[in-house]
Amino acid sequence: MKWTPLVYSLLLLILFSCSHHEKHTPVQDSDHEPKGTLFIIGGGDRDDSLMQEMIGVSGWKKGDLITAITLCSVYDSAYHWINDQLQRMSGQACVRFDSAAIHDEKKLDSLSRSKIIFIGGGDQSRMMSLIEGSEVKKIIQEAYRRGATVGGTSAGAAIMSEKMITGNQLRDTAYQSTFPVLADSNLELKEGLGLLDSVIVDMHFIARSRYNRLLSAVMENPRYQCIGIDESTAIIVHNHRARVAGYSAVAVIQDPHDRHTGTNHLLGARGIHLSIYLPGESFPVKR
Repeated sequence: MKWTPLVYSLLLLILFSCSHHEKHTPVQDSDHEPKGTLFIIGGGDRDDSLMQEMIGVSGWKKGDLITAITLCSVYDSAYHWINDQLQRMSGQACVRFDSAAIHDEKKLDSLSRSKIIFIGGGDQSRMMSLIEGSEVKKIIQEAYRRGATVGGTSAGAAIMSEKMITGNQLRDTAYQSTFPVLADSNLELKEGLGLLDSVIVDMHFIARSRYNRLLSAVMENPRYQCIGIDESTAIIVHNHRARVAGYSAVAVIQDPHDRHTGTNHLLGARGIHLSIYLPGESFPVKR
C-alpha cells in the first residue's frame, strides 16, 4: 500500500491527539486532601463538653502533644486558661506557643508533631503579622494535612480562612462590633492560615449581630461560602463536611446573584442563599 502525504498527516494528527490527551488527563491526588479536622469555635464561653468533643474527634491518646497557640503576648493569661481546661481533661500540660516561640526550633518541632493545635483569641491581624516570614503557617498547614486537629476560638476561628475578616471597616475606620451599612470596598480582608480556601469565617455571629459583615463578604467575594458561627458553638470540619456542636446556631451565606453597586457605594444582590444550622446538623463545606 502506498502511503501518501495525506495518510502520513492523518497518522501524525492521531498520534499527537492521543499523546496530548494522556498528558492532560487530570489525576486525582489524594495526598493533597487534608486528613485532619478543624474545630472552629465562634468565641464566648467554651464549656468542658465542647472541648472534650474536640479531644474526642481528634483521635488524641495519652502522650500525644497538644499545643496552645497564644500569640498576643509572652505573658498571656490565655495560655493558662486554655491549658487549665485541656490539662484537666487530658492529664498533661499543653505545649505553650507564644510570640517568643515563633523562631524557636524546639517549639516549632513540637508544633509540627502535635495531634491537637488550639489557637486562642485576641487580634487576628496581629497574629498573622507576627508569624509572617516564619515557618508557623506552613507547619500548621502540613500538620492539618497529615491528620492533626486544628482548633480555634474567636480570632483563632477567623484566622482559619484563606481570606480572613479583620473586623475593620475601610470607609469608616471607627471600630464597631457590626457594620452599619452594606457598602463596597468597606470590608477589610487579609491573608489567613488558608486551612479553608473557599470559605470566609466570622465569629460571635448571632450574639453581636454581624450579619452586615458577612453579607458584605459574600457580595464582594461571590465564589466564597461565608460561615457565621455563634458564641459557645463550633463547626467540626472533616472531608468537606461541617457538623455543628455546642449551644447555638451557625449561619451559612452563599451564592449571590445579580450583584451590583448603587449610589453611595451601596451593595445590592438577588437570591442570596441563607441557611441556619443547629447543633447536630451538618452541611457541605465548599472546596
